[in-house]
Amino acid sequence: MEKLEKFFILDEELNLMSVSIKDVDENTYRNLRAEATRHGMRVGDAATEAFRLWVASKRQAKQRDEERMRRAAEDMDNLRNTSMAFWSGSEEIRKWRDERRR
Repeated sequence: MEKLEKFFILDEELNLMSVSIKDVDENTYRNLRAEATRHGMRVGDAATEAFRLWVASKRQAKQRDEERMRRAAEDMDNLRNTSMAFWSGSEEIRKWRDERRR
């Protein structure tokens, strides 16, 4: 797979900067350039949009994981509060793990 180094020259007055990106896949870069052209955008603007979307997707995934952990903790608290005195959180976790493996 060929790699290609490209330079993005951006306008610093708009809080933008010049960036050199190394080891970009050539086909990926060409596709980005072609899509940017089709949409009347500069490559740097298209790359900036791609960077923003990538960062947002990573943050969103992290947030979903935190929500999932919070719900699991609430479920465990509810089980603990409504079950008999002999309830074991460790046993419940083992059951959940076994069910996920199936």
